[in-house]
Amino acid sequence: MSQIEVSEEILRNFHLFWENYPAPVMLIHKDRTILAVNRAAQTVGYPTGLRCVDLGEKKHHAGCRANVALRDKIGVRDTAWYDFCSAVLDAYWIPLAGAEDFYVHFSNDITAFASERMIPKDDCSGGCASCGGHE
Repeated sequence: MSQIEVSEEILRNFHLFWENYPAPVMLIHKDRTILAVNRAAQTVGYPTGLRCVDLGEKKHHAGCRANVALRDKIGVRDTAWYDFCSAVLDAYWIPLAGAEDFYVHFSNDITAFASERMIPKDDCSGGCASCGGHE
């Protein structure tokens, strides 16, 4: 893997804005290398220097919207049930303005606030990475 150059200003600003955010937040290069993480991400063991897509199983990344965010140069949001963590996640991929090779990614667990239709019934056998529309 080649060395990715990220300015001290970008790293400083990442930590300035995200260090105290209560959920894990990652600064990621377009090749999916995790460049920096906030305190919450460090606490749960998110690594730097590795590619985020190499963490967990491939199916856990099925809902990734990084390509859309990077292509369109706009923040992308996806709210869905993710069976691998048994939670409704409100996930964001936000490219940095003026530094399009980098984006911020985080997810908030909103299960406690989600509509019941977003949470699969115990007998759901859809085998999906994210569910919705259960009635």
